Amino acid sequence: MTNAPRLLDKLVSLTGIQDVELMEFSLLKTLAEFIRPIELSILKLDRRGNPSYQLHLRQEHYEILSENFSLPDEIFSALEIVQGTKQQFRSILDSGNMLIAWHVLQTKTQNVFLVAMTARELSKLDSHMIRGLLQIYRNFYEVLVEAQRDQLTGLANRKTFDEVIQKIYNQPAPATDPVNVERRDTTDDHTSYWLGMVDVDNFKRINDTWGHLYGDEVLLLLSQLMQHHFRESDLLFRFGGEEFIVIVRTGNEEQAHKAFERFRSAVEKHQFPQVGKITVSIGVVKMDPMIFTTTLVDRADQSLYHAKKKGRNRVEFFDELLEEGLVKITEIAAGEIELF
Repeated sequence: MTNAPRLLDKLVSLTGIQDVELMEFSLLKTLAEFIRPIELSILKLDRRGNPSYQLHLRQEHYEILSENFSLPDEIFSALEIVQGTKQQFRSILDSGNMLIAWHVLQTKTQNVFLVAMTARELSKLDSHMIRGLLQIYRNFYEVLVEAQRDQLTGLANRKTFDEVIQKIYNQPAPATDPVNVERRDTTDDHTSYWLGMVDVDNFKRINDTWGHLYGDEVLLLLSQLMQHHFRESDLLFRFGGEEFIVIVRTGNEEQAHKAFERFRSAVEKHQFPQVGKITVSIGVVKMDPMIFTTTLVDRADQSLYHAKKKGRNRVEFFDELLEEGLVKITEIAAGEIELF
């Protein structure tokens, strides 16, 4: 690795990216150019140690795997060692190739690793370069995540919502995407996404009675309940004020009902300090890539309105309200509503 000017150019590009996923693409592309690996991956394991995400590079072909995929035993063994030591690990495979793994970072929900398969030992200079790039990645990861998180609850904020919707439906990536990538969802083909708008019932009364500090504590504890009762793969946002959005992926509407009802019931049973009992109302709509995001949010909001109207502490689904004749199909084009 002797091309220092080229590396500097890559660093400039890497640090100018404002999206974690694109930064990961750029990191792999940079490393591939300098160390010429046979394979190169960013791997993420969830809190239970199961693979939840892989960005994989082989012969200039990039692929994303998400959930329910398997890893070879030799990689799992390497990751266990690296997670325990936080040091680079390398071993010689039966093929004679080198397997090298690094621990990148650990968050509340996952461990992130870099794994390479090479035909030769890395030089000291290459190893030093990789350690430096990984530290740069960690630093900018913290900056990007901080900008995308709500400061009170730690959930994703409203600014990231539209970008997440694009990724869900594998829409064309921004122009800064450095590669073409195949996204391969390893879950069932019949899986659907459901968007739920969650609102704290009578939240103004909480603020008026106990003050805004207790109101903030309610929102913080509510976000923790959300993280506990929804899966790690579900997407949680603080949308503003006492309003949250949850996106769940399930096989059918019945499972979506169970997921949202389970959370509603958990909130109802929870004892909030000083405030006591609170409830939430939830409006849910099935997501469809052919429907504008603003329309989906509007339909969830309509469903939430009827959950409130029917007495609060309820979960209402847009399609069921449509069958009852309580809502109508209207399409809101992008740009008609100012969301952000």
